[in-house]
Amino acid sequence: MKKLMFIAILMMSALALAQCPNHGKGGPGGPGGHEGGPKGDHKGHMMMMHDEMLKELGVPEAQRAEFRASMHETHKKMMDIQFKIKEERIAMKGEAQKPNPDKAKLQNSIKKIGDLRRDQTLLMENHKLDMLFKLNPEQRKKALDFMEKKKKMMMDHMMGPGPDGDDD
Repeated sequence: MKKLMFIAILMMSALALAQCPNHGKGGPGGPGGHEGGPKGDHKGHMMMMHDEMLKELGVPEAQRAEFRASMHETHKKMMDIQFKIKEERIAMKGEAQKPNPDKAKLQNSIKKIGDLRRDQTLLMENHKLDMLFKLNPEQRKKALDFMEKKKKMMMDHMMGPGPDGDDD
């Protein structure tokens, strides 16, 4: 059961990539930087990959359109939360640069950022589960198999297979 849930979460994480507007873009911090990057629509590319996977799973166009709309709404919420985190970081930096920073204010900012990140995680994970359970059992099985293969390919690419060839 743990393996099934891990695979389900991994599969939905791939779906989440379609919601990361700056994933892989260059920015002030280099490729994948948090400050954006050159103009382009990487999100559109990820959405296309996601849509292709759903086509392979036999998900009808109407349901894929529903998934796209849901992902778009979740993405907007994620961006709102990310903006609040950035605002809080700016406020925190301003306080930290004062000659006599207020420790309580800094700790409060840290707590707010932690709460916002928790909200972000809950939003994403609930979205992933909602999408997973909108698939029928056959589609879900195909998706889990697909994600298991993708996970193995990614792990092999990053560090090679483990000593026993499995992660469990």
